[in-house]
Amino acid sequence: MKMYINNFLSYLKVEKLSSPLTINNYQKELKKFVDYMDNNINIHKITTSSIRQYFYYAKEKRNLSQSSISKIIAIIKSFFNYLETEEIIAKNPTRIIRVPKKISRAPKVISKYEIDLLLNSINFSPARCRKNYIRDKLLISMLYYTGIRRSELLSLNWDNIDLGKNYLTIKSGKGKKDRIIPLHKNLTQLLDKYLSLRLPLKCNALFTGENGKRLCKCSFTNILKMHLKIAGLAKKGYSAHSFRHSFATQLIENGVDIFKVQKLLGHSCLDTTRVYINFNNSNLVKAISTL
Repeated sequence: MKMYINNFLSYLKVEKLSSPLTINNYQKELKKFVDYMDNNINIHKITTSSIRQYFYYAKEKRNLSQSSISKIIAIIKSFFNYLETEEIIAKNPTRIIRVPKKISRAPKVISKYEIDLLLNSINFSPARCRKNYIRDKLLISMLYYTGIRRSELLSLNWDNIDLGKNYLTIKSGKGKKDRIIPLHKNLTQLLDKYLSLRLPLKCNALFTGENGKRLCKCSFTNILKMHLKIAGLAKKGYSAHSFRHSFATQLIENGVDIFKVQKLLGHSCLDTTRVYINFNNSNLVKAISTL
């Protein structure tokens, strides 16, 4: 089984050009699947019923959300589709298993007032937070002014930033294409300050932790939670992705063409971007109701 998984991961990397993050997620989920099934199980003896039992186990025992379960189902189906295509198995046990339709919800958006409140609160944060306040302010500003994904943010290097031409290059994003995002003047000012504090550069990573190495996801999450709490926004349920929603929503509200918004967000499908138009339509209903 391990050999088949390794071959599948190589296929994702070489032929599908999947990002390192995607490959890592697939590897982790497939390992959990194999551990549940028993490492020594014959790949030809895995049935539709046993796979469904695993999905039930993942939902009940691992206490995962429906969204997470859908991702796991998609990963397992992709693996068995590969095995079938390569003629390793004669019958695909996941063929009749369907990925549940994603429930469309209005994105959770941080208001401009809350963004300003959050960024200003960093300036007046307690002494324990002020050591890295320029870095923290840049982290949060980068989320808001670029609409960047958390994984992309934490993967940024200094050579992704061109302060001469004022743009940011995001590499290895979803859709397998690099994208260029102009830098807002507030970002260039913060980047200049941050760079002066980091010189001489000992690490190419744009954002580093206390150990001088690239900032990890866990540390970033703690930083964001800390500043949301200081700003009095802890109970709002905001996450890194909320800033991306705010970025897209405000562009749409300001009349930016949807195709340009799609390009800035790095969406491969326009329907994903249309969520923000539908969200704005719901805001129109609220606006009329105030008359």
